[in-house]
Amino acid sequence: MKILETNLIFKNNLKKMNKPSMIIIHHAAHSSANVYDIYRWHIENGWNGFGYHFLVVKDGQIYRGRPENTVGAHTKSYNNISLGICMQGNYGVEEISQIQFKALTSLC
Repeated sequence: MKILETNLIFKNNLKKMNKPSMIIIHHAAHSSANVYDIYRWHIENGWNGFGYHFLVVKDGQIYRGRPENTVGAHTKSYNNISLGICMQGNYGVEEISQIQFKALTSLC
């Protein structure tokens, strides 16, 4: 499994975290949103940059967001104890592809 580095810049220092005890999986709710789109949306909301630790896109590529040893900004009350993975796509109206699902399970 290859994780693509994004070298995203965060506005403030990221808080280090202990070992996560869970993985929380989200979907972008935008069918074609990429890591840089989500990064921009999170900055525009006044957040400290990309809130997830990873983004898995439809072709199965995996992009690093926040470093795994830092607190995410993806699920209120659970950021300190979890890793956040975002899936490209809106799975309220579309189905996940096999290649994307395989990448997700490999990452988990």
